[in-house]
Amino acid sequence: MKKSKVKNLFSKFGFVTNLIFGGLLLLVYASVLIPPDTFWPAAFFGFLFPYLLLINLLFIGFYALLKSRKLLLSLSIILIGYQHLFNFIQPIPHFGTGVGGMKILSFNVHYFAKDLSRKQADHPKLIEYLRSVNADIICLQETRILKSGKLSPEAIRDALPGIKYYHLGHSKANAGPMTLSKFPIVRLGEIRFERSANMVLFSDIVVRPGDTIRVYNCHFQSYKITPEDYSLTDPEKSGTNEQQLKEARLISKKMILAFTFRARQARTVAAHIGNCPYPVIVTGDFNDTPLSYTYHVLDKHLKDAFQEAGFGISNTYTAFLPLFRIDYILHSQRFNTVHYQSDPVGLSDHFPVTAVLEYLW
Repeated sequence: MKKSKVKNLFSKFGFVTNLIFGGLLLLVYASVLIPPDTFWPAAFFGFLFPYLLLINLLFIGFYALLKSRKLLLSLSIILIGYQHLFNFIQPIPHFGTGVGGMKILSFNVHYFAKDLSRKQADHPKLIEYLRSVNADIICLQETRILKSGKLSPEAIRDALPGIKYYHLGHSKANAGPMTLSKFPIVRLGEIRFERSANMVLFSDIVVRPGDTIRVYNCHFQSYKITPEDYSLTDPEKSGTNEQQLKEARLISKKMILAFTFRARQARTVAAHIGNCPYPVIVTGDFNDTPLSYTYHVLDKHLKDAFQEAGFGISNTYTAFLPLFRIDYILHSQRFNTVHYQSDPVGLSDHFPVTAVLEYLW
């Protein structure tokens, strides 16, 4: 009798716990609809998605072993947000080669810090990588705009086969985004944001006579979290509880500010895209996950190259947000992605992403 009561109590406690974690996953789904500049706490929910997903999968497995219909709770909740699941993971490999398509590369190069710190400025590994990819259009973020040397804009252009055109902007005095192309760039434009050094380049590119596309090279608001701030999560650097609390508050403040800025920036760019007369390709460092308001606003009428042709988990950032995708290639319905990959090349704190797009003429 006592064993039966204990088992019943344990079963009820387990199901209540399942309800809590299932409800949290539903809140994550809803959070992408809430502007962080209106209600910033919602922006934090996106970071919880992979962990809440895993917990709910464990509940499904647990109840499956017990042959209990209670597994339907977590299963139903996961199915409700299945589109978010495929933003995070693509379980089925795509074998398209993309031969004959247009290859796009997006890469936050972090001011060439890896090459410069290795004293590789005369033989930069970044150039070797870009040459090996042989992309038709290259969108770089956080380039250091050098006046001379093999990492200057002109030298990068001249080192890459077929690349004849480039467009760059100054988000800072000596740094900013840069777009390179094998096709003629016929119009250059910038979207600058109030109270922010981040910006977006847009380049109108003639990919063949009579056909113009617009490529957006985006770098949305950064968290501006320095290595010193990471000591909160590094046991070897952790200090007193008071110090950790102070660091936690500082990191939270920086994140809230970035969430708020990105919400406005994403709406500004989405409105600009809505007025564009050409098919668009939107690339860059969004500094936000697919479970975010930023991504939701921009992806609403576009297709995600990772969703179309990716495989596995495409993490693109190596530092503060490991295992998260924050770098993207999105595009109009006029394109179809036939190949996608993220290369863990170790040339920046980001990984580059490439996609081969076919134009649906």
